[in-house]
Amino acid sequence: MAEASGNSLHSEYIRDVSGDKLKKVEEARDAAVQILTDALEKGLYGDPVSFHYSCSKPIDSYKFFCIPTQAFLRDVLHRIQKVDFKEDEDPEESGTFAYVDPDNDAFTVYLCKKFWGAPDHLCFDSKPGTLIHEVSHLLGTKDLMYVPMEVELYEDHGTLMGRSQSIWCEDKKRHYREDVTQINANSLEYEFEMVLNHKGDYMNGRYTCCGETKKHSVCKGQSTGHEVEMVSTQGLTEHRYACRRRMISCSESECSR
Repeated sequence: MAEASGNSLHSEYIRDVSGDKLKKVEEARDAAVQILTDALEKGLYGDPVSFHYSCSKPIDSYKFFCIPTQAFLRDVLHRIQKVDFKEDEDPEESGTFAYVDPDNDAFTVYLCKKFWGAPDHLCFDSKPGTLIHEVSHLLGTKDLMYVPMEVELYEDHGTLMGRSQSIWCEDKKRHYREDVTQINANSLEYEFEMVLNHKGDYMNGRYTCCGETKKHSVCKGQSTGHEVEMVSTQGLTEHRYACRRRMISCSESECSR
């Protein structure tokens, strides 16, 4: 999502959410709860797996932004039902959707100007996706990369293979993209908004892609590769999401970085 990590907390701009805005954010919370519940019910989370680096061209690969663990999705679902909402009207936050201050308040999401114009249904930079993003921060995720960044894996003779690339992140450091997706809040948001989301329209009470009748849901018909779960070896995360890198099958100088 667009940068959802303002941090003004100027008390003169912080307001209680009320009226029509309170109705809108509660509807967004309810949508996010339904989406997370549906993902858990459909088993769209992963189990630990190792993969090897390769310089070979991927064949029949699958792409994803992150693969959350079942425990982490449950934690997000539990926390999102407990959080309070405040509105931040600081003009300096006019380009922000929302933010949190986990070091001082683990149960408040601050909503900014761009949140109110975001789509109500799950799609790119949506209200439900924004809330999933922000609540994940309360559970330890970071803002390392705001642009969409996929990981690509493929199977070669029974071995899971992947190609890596180091990138500059918001913390002004270089990280391997697999490590970034394991801790990055936007990776979780984009996984829901761009991978798990329905590709068909919701018409006559069901989605045209898979026949699902629940409007706020994810698509079981998407090829997500969610039989794997990424597990970090770099200390960026513990039990949120990740692929374990076992070995590099070619030298760094041979791989495209």
